[in-house]
Amino acid sequence: MIRRAWVNGTLFEQGEIAPISVMDRGLAYGDGLFETIRIESGRPVLLPLHLARLKASATVLGITCDTVTLEDAFIDFIAECGDAAAKIILTRGDSDRGYLPDPEAPSSLIFLLYPAMNWPAELACEGVVAAVCQQPLGISPMLAGHKHLNRLEQVLLRQELAGFAGAHEALVSDVDGHVVEGVFSNVFWIQHGIVYTPCLNRAGVRGVMRQFLLQEMSRLGLQLCEGNYTVTDVLAADEVFFCNSLYGIWPARQMAGVECQPGPITRRLQQCWSEMLGT
Repeated sequence: MIRRAWVNGTLFEQGEIAPISVMDRGLAYGDGLFETIRIESGRPVLLPLHLARLKASATVLGITCDTVTLEDAFIDFIAECGDAAAKIILTRGDSDRGYLPDPEAPSSLIFLLYPAMNWPAELACEGVVAAVCQQPLGISPMLAGHKHLNRLEQVLLRQELAGFAGAHEALVSDVDGHVVEGVFSNVFWIQHGIVYTPCLNRAGVRGVMRQFLLQEMSRLGLQLCEGNYTVTDVLAADEVFFCNSLYGIWPARQMAGVECQPGPITRRLQQCWSEMLGT
């Protein structure tokens, strides 16, 4: 349930109806971007990385985004919220019918505040069961990496994941058979001390948690390889973990029926995450 909403400068408390224009291009075409942010004791975790990604993607898509004003308004919006999850939605704004946007139309900005996501602690400690989705992601270099509002593929994949009894996540590949990500996470694996992760220049989202971990891996001197890999490559790994900015890091304890264990590199990166959170 939404605790609070903010639409283009107007605040709506829980239970109030927050109106959205029926001409908004985010509604009509998914023409926009979003960020989902963990709020820990009132602090927006990894906010600079979220805002940097939002700004970079908005620049590529040609959507007006003033992150300085946005940040000030967002900090006011989450004031005294405690633990929560928040979403920032930026759309290109209103326009008449047709794909061509109105270059003079202002963008639209929405904030949403949700209760904290209370994932069971054992998922991070003991690990998760992961499946392999059969539905593939399409290849779209123009949109690859960006967290845009076109999430229909993820909706279908999440439905598929729900059909795997006991599975918490699943590997997703593109139409060429290259692993891209999880259904709602990025994925890493370790083989002989080397960290591997998919290259996301044709599909997938460059997650903020992924970016944080890449920085930590560099700081720790870990060897990283980004490239095109298959499910077979992942299943042969010594360690596998999924990550996103809400739950952090989930090691895999089983992948498509293959048993595996959280390993030392995964545990070290989980420690980095805990240190960043101050827990």
